[in-house]
Amino acid sequence: MILFSLALTVLALPDKTCNLSAQWGTKLPRKSADAYAVRDNGGAALWGFIRASDTALEDFASGAGRETPHRPIILYAADTDCAVVERYAAIIEAAANCAPDWCVVSYRPAPPLASPPRAIPSN
Repeated sequence: MILFSLALTVLALPDKTCNLSAQWGTKLPRKSADAYAVRDNGGAALWGFIRASDTALEDFASGAGRETPHRPIILYAADTDCAVVERYAAIIEAAANCAPDWCVVSYRPAPPLASPPRAIPSN
């Protein structure tokens, strides 16, 4: 019985935890459907589906930090090296002045990318 309980505990833990500041929460907000999603794309950040350099990530996060009310920023960390996750988190939290209820790190796999809107052909 004790081994079964230990097995359940191990299954419930996230794959890993990165060393982030107290400005980051781990509980996904209820309104996460309207959240900004940040994930790694081979060493470059994606803000939604837009590839973002560190400077662009800072700009996007700064804009998100000025919104009232705040839309959640979810940093997806599954299958990403902690050094990369920590770099993105530091950029975002400095620019957006994060709080744990709306800047959240998720160790679950990121949802599939939304496809970008198609360009309207000009005639």
